[in-house]
Amino acid sequence: TSTQTRTHSRAGFFIVFFLLALHPAALLAGPLQGRLLDQDAGRPVSGAVLTLSAPSGAVHSVRSDTSGTFRLENLPTGTWDLRVERLGYRPLQGHIQIGAALTSVELHLQSLPMLMDELVVRARRDPEGKHIASFVETIVLGNQHAPGADLAQTLDRATGVNIRRYGGLGSFSTLSIRGSTAEQVQVFLDGVPLNSAVGGGVDLGGLPIGGVESVDIYRGAVPARFGGNSLGGVVHIRTQPLGGKVRTRLHTASGSHGTRQLGASLSGPYKGWEYLGLVSYQASRNDFRFWDDNGTEYNAQDDGWARRLNSDFRGVRGLAKIGRSLGASRLQIHNTFDLSYKGIPGIGNNQSLHTRYDTWRHIAEVSLFGPLGDGRAGYRLKAHHSREKDEYQDRHGEVGLGRQHDRNITQSLGLRGEVNALLPGQSLLTAFVAARREAFAPDDLLRPDSRLLRSRRRALAVGTEVEVPLGQRLTLNAGTQAEGLDDRFFDRKYFAPSAVLPSRENREILWGYRMGAALDLGAGLALKAHNGRYQRAPNFFELFGDRGAVIGNTNLVSEEGHNWDLGLVFRGSADGVGLSLAEVVYYRNGVEDLIRFIQNSQRVSRPHNMGRALLRGVETRLKARLLPTLALHGNYAYQRAENRTPFSFERGNDLPNAPRHRLNARISFDLGRADLYGEFSRESRHFLDRANLRTVPVRALYNLGGTVPLVEGISLSWELRNLTDNQVADLWGYPLPGRSYGLSVRYAAHQ
Repeated sequence: TSTQTRTHSRAGFFIVFFLLALHPAALLAGPLQGRLLDQDAGRPVSGAVLTLSAPSGAVHSVRSDTSGTFRLENLPTGTWDLRVERLGYRPLQGHIQIGAALTSVELHLQSLPMLMDELVVRARRDPEGKHIASFVETIVLGNQHAPGADLAQTLDRATGVNIRRYGGLGSFSTLSIRGSTAEQVQVFLDGVPLNSAVGGGVDLGGLPIGGVESVDIYRGAVPARFGGNSLGGVVHIRTQPLGGKVRTRLHTASGSHGTRQLGASLSGPYKGWEYLGLVSYQASRNDFRFWDDNGTEYNAQDDGWARRLNSDFRGVRGLAKIGRSLGASRLQIHNTFDLSYKGIPGIGNNQSLHTRYDTWRHIAEVSLFGPLGDGRAGYRLKAHHSREKDEYQDRHGEVGLGRQHDRNITQSLGLRGEVNALLPGQSLLTAFVAARREAFAPDDLLRPDSRLLRSRRRALAVGTEVEVPLGQRLTLNAGTQAEGLDDRFFDRKYFAPSAVLPSRENREILWGYRMGAALDLGAGLALKAHNGRYQRAPNFFELFGDRGAVIGNTNLVSEEGHNWDLGLVFRGSADGVGLSLAEVVYYRNGVEDLIRFIQNSQRVSRPHNMGRALLRGVETRLKARLLPTLALHGNYAYQRAENRTPFSFERGNDLPNAPRHRLNARISFDLGRADLYGEFSRESRHFLDRANLRTVPVRALYNLGGTVPLVEGISLSWELRNLTDNQVADLWGYPLPGRSYGLSVRYAAHQ
C-alpha cells in the first residue's frame, strides 16, 4: 500500500541520514596502509602476514588482500618493529614510524624458490578469476557473520540467489540460482556432495553456520572438481582451514525469540601435524508474532496478531580436522558431525503443536594430494563417507495426511581421483574419475510390519577439462563429463501392498559439455562467455514413488539444460577511494523435460517428463569505496523465469518462487575502532503457483548493525533486522520473523 511505501521510504531515509551524519574527523587514529609487491616481478603479493610490535608489548597483525594491500587502524604513535612473512618469500624486518596522520608505505619482498605442492600446478591461476569463464561470488564469513543469523540468511544477499525459508533460525530453507529449482543446485561441504538421490533440495536450515569460513557460489560454468555437471549451479561451503599458529576462538550470541549461539575452536601445529577442533551450538524458540489472516485472505474482519508455536530449533556441530605433509605430498582428514532438533509448526492459521523433525548427520573425508614427477603435474585422491538419519513424528496427523512416525537412513560412500598437468604452452589439463554409492532405508515406526521399500544408487563419472591460454590476454576453457547411473528399488523382506508397482531398476547415462572464454581487456576489464549442456537425473521419489499417493515412473528421462552467459567484469584496486568491482552478466538457460507430477482420477500422482522453461536475465554487482571511510556493496538481478509447458493455462506464466527483480545494498562506515553498516533489500511481487493466481507481495527490508572492539582480541557485534517490522513470507502460510535483534561477543587469540 502507499502507506507502507511511505513508511519504508522514511525508514530508508532515516538510516542513510544517520550513517552520513557521522563526522569523518573521528575516523583517523594513527592508521597505517600500504602495499606489498614482488621485488622481481613487481606484482602484488597477497596473503602475506604483516606484524607490528611495540616496546610496550602490543602486537597488531594484518593479512594483505589480492591486490597486495593492507591497512591497520588506531595505532599509537611511535616506533614499531615490523615483520612481513609469506610462504615463498624471504621474511622482511625493519622499523616504521607511526604518526597521527595516515602513514603510507610500499614494501618489496624477495622471492625464495621452493617446491609448493599443487601450487606448482595452479600458480598461474590468478585469484581474481580473470582467466576462467565462471562467474563466481565468494562470501567470506570467518567470524564476521551477523549475530543470530544462519547460513540461509547469510547467502540470501548473494547475486542471483533466491532463498525460500519456512520460518526463523534453523527452519527448512532451500536455495535456487538463476531461477532454477532447489534440486538443480549442487551443494558441497568441503568438497563432499550433500545432494541426496532420495530427492529434494539441500536443507540449508539444517546446516549450522559454525566453523564456516567462506562460501563460493558458481553461476554458469561448473569446474571439473565439482563434477562439471550441474543444471542450476554450485554452492561450495568451506569450513575453517588448517595452518598457522596456535589460535583460539570463542563466540557467544543472543537475540530475539530466545535465540542463542555458543562456539569455540582451537587450531594450530603439533609434532608435524596441523589440527582444528570446533564445537558450536545454536538454538531459538522462534516464537515470533505474525499477522494471521485466519485462512480467509479476502476477509479482514477476522485478522489479528498471533504467535508462532512449535517452531523451536536446537542444533550442535562438531568439526575436527588434521593434516600433515608426507614428503612432497599432503594428507588431510576431515570429520563433521551435525545434530538438530526442531518443531514443524505447520501453516500459520492452523498450527501444529506436536510435530517434530530431528536430523543426525556425520561426514568424513580423507584426501591425499601432491606433485608428480618434476612438479609440472599433480594428483588428488579423495574418499568420503556420509550417514544421515532423520526422524519425522506427526502422531496426531497435524501436518501430513494421517498419523506418521518415520525414520529414514541415507548412507553414501564416494571415491575420487584427479590429475592435473601443465602442458606445453602453459595449458592446464584436468582429468578425473569418481565413483559413488548411495543407499536409502526408510522405516515406519507406527507400522513395523509395513516393510518399507529400500533404494540404492550407484554412479560412475569420468570427465576432463582443459584451460588453454592464447597469448597474454585470451584464455579458452573446455570440458566434458559422462556419468552412468544404476538405480535399484528393492524390499527388505517382501513387497508392501500397493496398487501399482514400478519396475525395480533404472539405468541411465548422463553427459554434458561446457565451453568458455575469458578475454583480459586491460585496465582491469575482463570479458567472459560460457556455453554448456547439463543434466539432472530423476531422484528415487520420482522414479519409484511411495506406498500410497505417488506412483513412480521408471521411464522418466533426465532434465536437460542448455545454458549460456556473457558478462563484463571490472576489478580495480582495493586501495583508496574508487570502484573495486563491477560486474554485468546476461544469461539464457533453456530447460527441457522438466519433471512434473500429474494427478489422476483416483487422486494418485505420477511424474512425467512434460515441462519446458526458459530462464533469462541480467545480473549486476559492484563494490566501491566512496570515501576513505565509506564503502558501498550491492547487487541487482532481473530474471524472467518463463513457463514454456504446452498447457495453455500456464504457458507464458512466471515459474513459482521466481521474483523478477531483486536488489541488495549495503553501506558501511569504517570508524577506526568500530564499524557501522546499513542494509536494504527489495524483492518484487512473484507467484506461488503455476497459474500465477496466488501472489507474494513486494517486500522491502532494512537492517542496521555494527562491530565495536572492546579490548585486545574481543569484539562486540550487533544487528537490528527488519527495522520496519514488515510482515513477510516466502511461502503462503509460513511467516518469517518481524523486527528482531542480535548481539554477539567474539574472542580471538593466537600465539
